Amino acid sequence: MPVHSKATLTKAGTRHMSLTVPQTPPIDLLHDNPQRLMLHRRWNFTVHTTYRPGPNTGMLRRIQLPARPRYISAQAERLSDCETREVPRISLLNPLPGHKFLAPPWVEVATLLLGLLVSLLGHAFNVFQFPRYELDEGTYISSAWAILHGQITPYPYGYGHPPLAWIQLAMLVPFVGGFFTFGNAINTGRVLMLLYALGSSLLVYLIVRRMIRSRSASLLALVLFSLSPLSITYQRQILLDNISTFWLLLSLYLLIKSSSRLHQIVLAALAFGIALLSKEIMLLFLPVMIYATWLYTTPFQRKFALVAFTYTSIALGSSFVLLAILKGELFPYSWHLPWDTHQHLSLLQTYLEQTQRGQDEGSFSGSWQNWLHGDRLLLLASLAAPAFNLVVGWWKRPYWLPGLLAASFWLLLIRGGVVLSFYFIPLIPLTAINVALASHLIVSGFSRWLRLPLMRVVLICAIIATLIPYDYMQATPLFTQQPASAQTGALNWIREHVNPHAFIVINSYLYLDLHEAAGPNMPVFPYANVYFNVATDPELHDKVLHADWRHIEYIVADSEMLNDIHHNSKQMQIIQDALKHARVRQQFKAQDHDQQLLITIYQVQPTLAQPGQPKGNSGHGK
Repeated sequence: MPVHSKATLTKAGTRHMSLTVPQTPPIDLLHDNPQRLMLHRRWNFTVHTTYRPGPNTGMLRRIQLPARPRYISAQAERLSDCETREVPRISLLNPLPGHKFLAPPWVEVATLLLGLLVSLLGHAFNVFQFPRYELDEGTYISSAWAILHGQITPYPYGYGHPPLAWIQLAMLVPFVGGFFTFGNAINTGRVLMLLYALGSSLLVYLIVRRMIRSRSASLLALVLFSLSPLSITYQRQILLDNISTFWLLLSLYLLIKSSSRLHQIVLAALAFGIALLSKEIMLLFLPVMIYATWLYTTPFQRKFALVAFTYTSIALGSSFVLLAILKGELFPYSWHLPWDTHQHLSLLQTYLEQTQRGQDEGSFSGSWQNWLHGDRLLLLASLAAPAFNLVVGWWKRPYWLPGLLAASFWLLLIRGGVVLSFYFIPLIPLTAINVALASHLIVSGFSRWLRLPLMRVVLICAIIATLIPYDYMQATPLFTQQPASAQTGALNWIREHVNPHAFIVINSYLYLDLHEAAGPNMPVFPYANVYFNVATDPELHDKVLHADWRHIEYIVADSEMLNDIHHNSKQMQIIQDALKHARVRQQFKAQDHDQQLLITIYQVQPTLAQPGQPKGNSGHGK
């Protein structure tokens, strides 16, 4: 309800304005009445109604000002005029939403719950079999296990990522009964990922609902985000991006609904700080999140809100840097600073090395083909919808926010360097929000042109009805293929046929299941170690294996691991030498998309050590 006032305010005397409502007893304006509306606010006065407009409240009368004296001197008149200010044209800070189509609240709640149930079923069906277990999944679930054993990671911590994401996993694991409740450690981690996926789906709905107050557009965003084949594939996996994206969406939602309330802004900043500590790449969104703070706060609170959000986010996010400073591991040892007296890890050196990673580890063109094959429609929408909203944002500023978030992440992907397929994860919810806003604006304009208000809802529901069968057809392999069965078969074979004291070179997704008993009478393999650490960690390479390949007894490798070993011939020399003297003991195969996943178990011959165990300490848990 826009309100226009032409009243005046004189500085002389006390500063107050009285508003009266017909046939209503006077009420003290300073009384905290939750039904009133704030009309205008400055540092020294406020203007508000006594009641929130609605049925049986009547209209506001003109503001009554004190009458001026009939006779007044010229000097007094000049002073009165110069100290008199006109109240500006004002609009409500918290206007009532316009409801064109009234529906009981339970209808929206039931629709939302149904959408979340479909999202949960889509992500949960066949989750233990597809996609195959990835190296990163094993790394992060093993790190969560290390947290519960008083360490940051099973191997020496190298500042590759902040540890808060797997700390969250370690906190959640006891609530589901432990690491082996669902068969193996990665299955349990994927169950926890379902919680983050479900929470992200809810936040996508609420963000769109809060921005444009459209139930149908919010449902479109929920469906597009939850049922996309790319979303189902990547959000099943134990990846830091899934955890940090949830906290990013929570921060965005708290800012949008804050209505300039300071506690909401601080909570949004804390959520964004957690996103930063879950994966450092979220720092890329900080400028746009500051713009969101500016957009959803009133002018008289804007400076304070911006300082509060920025300071809180950076203070919490920079605790990762503080950790390196306190350990004396911020600067590289190669800089030969006066206080550096021994070799050590370095946070800056780690990130400098990451920026120099080549596209042989993962290129943008290769990832683009994977995204195109997974969900062509979503990929094209991730480009078109943000571009549309950036143009519309010149007239409707809130449309800039999701457009800028998506555009800033696209700049990261196309910058060059290594780009892995799962880097697309933060773009999936941002694309859903952008598409929902753009679709709502287009169909609303079309329905107004036809003068059929219901046409907007009908058209958006038609889009949803088209998306669901399209997503199901694209996602068919996700529900039918079982590539993880080959990896599970290799794990079971090792438990049944390999000496628990043998030195085994493995990929990281087998680490935790071999280092802790999954049940009674289950063997533990303390000398099963990840191939990269076997080749590079001095504790393993020099002290345990004595730089001799003959201490290695078994190698369990998939095609990606073998490719990495042969590609880094100098770094992986000890494993290459072991492979040259090994024979195949067993192989496990499974269909993975249009390729075949092959797990091969090699036995190295001859071994220098006796069938007992290699000399020295395995070095894990450092």
